[in-house]
Amino acid sequence: MAKILTFPERVTKFNKDRLKTYVLNGSDKYPGANYFISKDGLSKNNLMFGNRRRIADEIQIGDIIERHLIDNDIVLFNRQPSLHRLSIMCHRY
Repeated sequence: MAKILTFPERVTKFNKDRLKTYVLNGSDKYPGANYFISKDGLSKNNLMFGNRRRIADEIQIGDIIERHLIDNDIVLFNRQPSLHRLSIMCHRY
């Protein structure tokens, strides 16, 4: 589940190196990332099929990396069949 659900994290000067390693790991290796979105929003690359080394070298501040869930991320789940807000449960991964 942690490799399927993703969290969009914006690249800053503080997390650039960590997110670069997630991009190099790709979508198969945990912790990794599934998608790379450029800061202008015009391109969205799937890291399963793209050239991860080139994408990791071209990461700029402001880009968005959709990374796997890691420890202490908060996830909201809705209990089926009910769709009202009282059925939403919060879990810490």
